[in-house]
Amino acid sequence: MEAYALLYALIAVLAWGLAPIFDKILNQGLSSWTAVLLRTMFVMVIIAIVAIRTGALTEISGMFAEGEAAYGEGNEPVSAWLIVVAALGSALLAGLIGQVAYYHALGYADVSRVVPITASYPMVAALTGIALFREPITVPKLVGTVLVVVGVILVSGALTS
Repeated sequence: MEAYALLYALIAVLAWGLAPIFDKILNQGLSSWTAVLLRTMFVMVIIAIVAIRTGALTEISGMFAEGEAAYGEGNEPVSAWLIVVAALGSALLAGLIGQVAYYHALGYADVSRVVPITASYPMVAALTGIALFREPITVPKLVGTVLVVVGVILVSGALTS
């Protein structure tokens, strides 16, 4: 793994690891829907400022002007409409359904139980990647998947109830 990839991954770990503390506080004073709305509003303001300063808005408008192709990090052409559909799917699944379900879960259980369970989502992504993108099935992936399932069972308290 490249050093920058590891650095950004660790930044994400810290951000995602600390955010649930704020999320639990938000969820104590607001409904799940209101908490997601407020959080999203703050994020949108910050993203808008960064997008204007970095030229990201120009990149989006350029996707459609250049023959409906965009070029990502791998410099391979991708249909602009496929990008729009992917953004919509991600927004609905992670930005709406996942967040609202997460806040609902925080309303019913401890952060120390909810977060490890919701953090098992990479297992779903890995299995979907294998199924949809024909990514190779490896022993580490299989062992990791089993460990995630065991971890969710242990953290959820399913064995002690």
